[in-house]
Amino acid sequence: MINKAKKFFFLLSFLIFVFVTVRYYFSEKNIIITNKLRSLYAISENRDIKSLPLLKNDTNDIIVYTNDLEEFKRKSKKRIWEKLISNNDE
Repeated sequence: MINKAKKFFFLLSFLIFVFVTVRYYFSEKNIIITNKLRSLYAISENRDIKSLPLLKNDTNDIIVYTNDLEEFKRKSKKRIWEKLISNNDE
């Protein structure tokens, strides 16, 4: 009997919690406050973006292309099965 009463109390308290939370979340007061905060954040974000300095692009010709694969192939030791598979005469 006490076990059932405890389970009923826990279930009832959970349902009350969910009901109060949902009621507050969908209330007009909360929706108005949320919209005000979002608009204030958007305004401050735009102001911060406009105050950022524009940096000069200095990334021209920074990639150096090397031929490491050809050097590796040239330095690697040739094996018998590679000669059998290859199409060209080496």
